Amino acid sequence: MRRRVLLGSAAIGAAGLVGWPAGTSLAATAGATSRGGSNYGWYRIDGCNREPYGVVNSFHKAPDLIRSQLAAMRAAGQARLRVHIIHRHRPDTGTAMDSTGGDISASNRQNLADLLRAIDDAGFVEIQVAFMPIGENAAYNWPSWNEDMYQENWNLIANLRPIIAGSGLHYRIDLCNEAVPTNSQPVLLRYTQQLWKDYTNAFDKKDTVGFSAIGYAGRIENIPKVYGNNPPYLFDFHFYRRNGVDEGALFTTAHTMMNQYGYTRQGWTIGEVFNNDPTAASTLRQAIDRTGRTVYYLLQWPLQAPIIGVPDPTCPDATVPPPPVDFGAYIAQGF
Repeated sequence: MRRRVLLGSAAIGAAGLVGWPAGTSLAATAGATSRGGSNYGWYRIDGCNREPYGVVNSFHKAPDLIRSQLAAMRAAGQARLRVHIIHRHRPDTGTAMDSTGGDISASNRQNLADLLRAIDDAGFVEIQVAFMPIGENAAYNWPSWNEDMYQENWNLIANLRPIIAGSGLHYRIDLCNEAVPTNSQPVLLRYTQQLWKDYTNAFDKKDTVGFSAIGYAGRIENIPKVYGNNPPYLFDFHFYRRNGVDEGALFTTAHTMMNQYGYTRQGWTIGEVFNNDPTAASTLRQAIDRTGRTVYYLLQWPLQAPIIGVPDPTCPDATVPPPPVDFGAYIAQGF
């Protein structure tokens, strides 16, 4: 089991940056990328139905299959993964876990530990763990502040963090997936502000990317409101092209806006992009080279990009059958 190394003060460029030697400055690694990989959330999809097959909630149902899928992804050159804690205040579904009381069941806690051990055994060098509250637990669904659900979500993070930290893997925690809000989401803004305050007061910020952000201007403009004068050491962005604007253009806009806000020294990770997509790979590589922004790694989501002239897929959330082995388009561009 490898020794876990947490991120130090990347703001001054002297941290033990994951994938880079300790003491290496951000300026010296501008634009550089370590090998990435995939979001790994399900070990099977039946048509559009992925719900019974979550790799955390249902690890005990298919441990050998999951281990073989991890081995296949690693053999294909992937080195990093993003796994999801999908939860709500209701019984387990196979993917979504019951977080009632601010924790998951003892069996699901064991499943999470076993999955992380399998990822380590397969030879992956780093993980992101993304908390994904859904339904009544998702602050973007609250018409007004819900203190009970907030406490459930916060306690879940605090209760699962020791399992993640004890895995031996290099890790970063995404406190809430894609939670950087728009201007029309004041409750979600309050949620991120309160959770950031509580997490950093309890645990500092060395092991978190804060909240992943969809890489659109209407979200990015609210990043300073989320973090105030205490931003994370790393930011995580998700880039999906739409309306004729490709991932590289979205990246460049995000880079420009973040510079305007004074976030010039933090590195980025790219936590979601279309699966094995040559357009995303090439335009992002061009944007990174042009801007010099440090991106440490990229993680694909198991969703194929829509094809021009072809209707959107009937499965909008995941269209790539597990495991998401193919990563060659990104490897070819240095990801």
